[in-house]
Amino acid sequence: MAIGTQRLRRGEGTVWGARLAWLLLYGLAAIGAFADGAEAQKPSRDDVEAAYLYNFGKFVRWPESAGHTPMLVCVLGQDSLGQTISKLVEGEQINGRPLVERNLNRPDGVGDCSILFIGSTERAHVVETLTATEGKPILTVGDAPDFLEQGGMIEFVQVEDHVRFSVNLDECTRHRVAVSSELLKVAVTIRGKRETGGVK
Repeated sequence: MAIGTQRLRRGEGTVWGARLAWLLLYGLAAIGAFADGAEAQKPSRDDVEAAYLYNFGKFVRWPESAGHTPMLVCVLGQDSLGQTISKLVEGEQINGRPLVERNLNRPDGVGDCSILFIGSTERAHVVETLTATEGKPILTVGDAPDFLEQGGMIEFVQVEDHVRFSVNLDECTRHRVAVSSELLKVAVTIRGKRETGGVK
């Protein structure tokens, strides 16, 4: 079924839907998910995941040592998501940091990433890739069914016909990546302990 702008704004009458719409609306519009008129094409999974990755940068805080260096949104593997993200982040900034998309072919290239998406083609190398991020403040995101169990931070999950996400707070804390409470409000599940005095 097509999703119109008004329907997305309403969130289909649910609390999480309204917050989710607020989180995604700008990103989806920026990549042309909405056409003119009341009804439009349903955004693809790539569109939705790209909008999530873009917006995660607004609701996550990295150590101050990151300064104003570019915020690299990296995609590991031959995943079509990279092209969608590239269009979305072009010319954009978050907190004074220019956004740049980078496609990676090898896990050992993740060191400069701020956000790392491990694509479906790399599921056999999730553990190897997460090991390469050890000790680095990199927000790791994936769509493998056991991504959180393997040490990832955010896992995309399918709930009916919606793409949503779960969060592993223990891994976020261990890697010095602070997740906003506003982002946690729209997570399907949260693993680990919320720290008091965290990002609002």
